[in-house]
Amino acid sequence: MENDFAGRSRISKNWLFAPPLRGAPAWAVTVASIVIPTFIRLNMLPDVDDQTCTIFFPFVLATSILCGWRYASVVIISTAIACNTILMGAPYRFHFTRAEFEGIGTYVAYSVFMIAVIRLFRGAAARSLRQAGAKSNGKGVVFSLDRGEAWASWYGVDAPVRLGPRDQVVHMMEDFIKQVELGKKFERTNEDRLTP
Repeated sequence: MENDFAGRSRISKNWLFAPPLRGAPAWAVTVASIVIPTFIRLNMLPDVDDQTCTIFFPFVLATSILCGWRYASVVIISTAIACNTILMGAPYRFHFTRAEFEGIGTYVAYSVFMIAVIRLFRGAAARSLRQAGAKSNGKGVVFSLDRGEAWASWYGVDAPVRLGPRDQVVHMMEDFIKQVELGKKFERTNEDRLTP
């Protein structure tokens, strides 16, 4: 089960179903996705103005995949401001011409569309997996191992539950089985006393 792709611990960490980065690493990727393409664009020839914001598209896409839509939204807003104030026309001013608004608007619309496609794809993949699991076995708990950690999950439920280190969980499970057997023994003893 440890190497099984369908093991819930593997799936919950898979890029297909959720962004792998959170917290400080996600913020680092977000900042890099703003700074790196801006620096590249600033060092390009000044007469390449038609496609001012297109250099940011791969970075918005990467941020959306690695960090999620919230971080990608920060990249979109920040890079749209950078496009307008630094890369279009005279630097360090907001530019309010119709052409610049159309360029920024197109960039934002395409970026939002990319994020929406990623979110829809991840949602469809997760729903498909839940439905497949529910059809194959409507009951029961699925136990899996990932890097020495034991996990439990239920069909139709998104997130697995971390149970703890494998050896500790094995000990707890053995203790649980002993308690169940002891409970059955007491139950039989009580039934024998109650029957005349």
